[in-house]
Amino acid sequence: MRSGGRLRASAGALLVVAFVAASVPGAAHAADSASPAASAAPKVLRIGTTTAIDNPNIWAVNSTTEWEALNLQYDMVMKFGDTDLNAAPSLATGCDHSADFRTWTCTLRSGVKWSDGQPLTSKDVAFSYKFAIDKGFSLFSGYFPDGTTFSTPNDTTLVWKSPTPTNGPMVPAWAYVVPEHVWSKYLGASSKQITSADVVPVVSSGPYQMTSATPGQNWTFTRNPNYWGTAPAYDKIVYQLYTNQDALVQALKNGQVDIADALDGSVLPALQKLSNVTVNKVVSDWWVNLAFNFGGRGPGLPALQNLDVRKAIEMAIDKQQIVDKVYPGAAAPGQTIVRPLSKFWHLTVPTDKAIPYDPAAANALLDTAGYRLGPDGVRVDPKSGQPLVIRMPVSDDTAGSDGVGQLVAGFLKKIGITVKVQPVTAGKMYDLQQSGDFDAYIWYWSGDPDPNYQLSVFTSDQCGEGLSDGCWKNAQYDTLFAQQQTTFDQTARKAIVDQMQQLVYDQVPVVVIAYPNAIEAYRNDHVTIADRVPQPDGYILPQYSVDALLSAHPPAGDVAVDSSPGLSVWAWLLAGLVILGLVVFFVIRGRRSEDDLDRA
Repeated sequence: MRSGGRLRASAGALLVVAFVAASVPGAAHAADSASPAASAAPKVLRIGTTTAIDNPNIWAVNSTTEWEALNLQYDMVMKFGDTDLNAAPSLATGCDHSADFRTWTCTLRSGVKWSDGQPLTSKDVAFSYKFAIDKGFSLFSGYFPDGTTFSTPNDTTLVWKSPTPTNGPMVPAWAYVVPEHVWSKYLGASSKQITSADVVPVVSSGPYQMTSATPGQNWTFTRNPNYWGTAPAYDKIVYQLYTNQDALVQALKNGQVDIADALDGSVLPALQKLSNVTVNKVVSDWWVNLAFNFGGRGPGLPALQNLDVRKAIEMAIDKQQIVDKVYPGAAAPGQTIVRPLSKFWHLTVPTDKAIPYDPAAANALLDTAGYRLGPDGVRVDPKSGQPLVIRMPVSDDTAGSDGVGQLVAGFLKKIGITVKVQPVTAGKMYDLQQSGDFDAYIWYWSGDPDPNYQLSVFTSDQCGEGLSDGCWKNAQYDTLFAQQQTTFDQTARKAIVDQMQQLVYDQVPVVVIAYPNAIEAYRNDHVTIADRVPQPDGYILPQYSVDALLSAHPPAGDVAVDSSPGLSVWAWLLAGLVILGLVVFFVIRGRRSEDDLDRA
């Protein structure tokens, strides 16, 4: 009888101990040290974000987090290089061009497989490019001139032929390779059917594949066993959604996430107080844009077509004060239209060619140009007799736009120009831009690592229904744009791109207000991260390349374990203590039962 009682008590205790081992991080290792293979817990990297992955489908990509998801899972033929974002080997080891730059031949790696074990060949590349073009997915198809064709002489060779000379894959073309055996069934489908297709678990070629998604909460990426590159240190990556920046910072502080993504400058002071948090301020890949209306789509304010007026406005704006007040510690004053992250292409204006901050000189320039102050302190257009009053919408999708707008209004008031700041939604701003119903506005620009796209929006042919801010037209600029498109020596092309940036700066169709930093932060006691893309002050998270994130690993001696997203280690320990109390209770109760049986 005692043996039976003792056995029952031991079985109950073992059951609860097993539950503790399953519940408390690391407990399984201690309980099963005799079987290392069985005890190894998956290593999990937890990333916090305030931007959801609304649709895991590659053809529906929209948010920054969705772009990160693509870079975790898909490869390009040539990728963005780690140093300067210029083309570097990826699925292809290299691409060679014909003498006339109309034909490019790319050599792909052999033996590459998709995550489901199917071979990845040049046929997948040709299919992906044709699919993007035929279905009109402009985010990806814009890299291929009209009439471009693709052929596959064998599984490791792609031949790209263009009717016009092109840099082709060496831009590089920001178009991902997808599995033909997954997407070929959608050849006859509409765009809506394609973008609404259920893709989880994703068939990927990159280091990870999305294996589960809980909309509005979290998304799990599991290591791709067939990844052709260096295996990542983490078995899983979990993106956890937070409702606001403060909640995300708190989660980082509490250890609920290892990395916090896309943080605002407003939380920088709180982050810098945390000794176990490393802050990564990414060199800017966007800029705050004050654009003027030149009357191509709507009348605008005629005075703004006068270069002296625009130069006076540039001279009156204290960009450093804007940086200090709106983006404290997380931005630099702006200059030219190619963002600093494109390090090879970005131009820093020489000191002797820079337009200085000088309100007194701005006032003198307006006086000389004939824009006299009226009795109310507002300058008057000498041609129309109308006061210089600027209607200036500011877009809500541009961080700090309202604060920037208010400061600009204050600066211009000092030189006799009134500014009426009008906060609007991004959708409304697009309507205003297309209709020309504004005098000036504050929005933003970003673009690709290669400058071609950003440069293109300032060409004259973008005035109609295109992307031009205010229909600025300049024949010299248009000529230079065409030249840089057909200049295939990189050094020679850079000289042209520099000349274009200087020309826009001198003519002031826009004022580049500021270059805000992107901010990432991570728990340096949870994860060690060696690289950035581009080096040395680019992204950790995969905005352009997954390479920096692949350098992440647990600190020496640490074990990253799989736990429910958002549940901290302390919560697990507390749960363990509660369960341990239950163990003691059941053991004692069992002993008492045995004693009772003995007495019986």
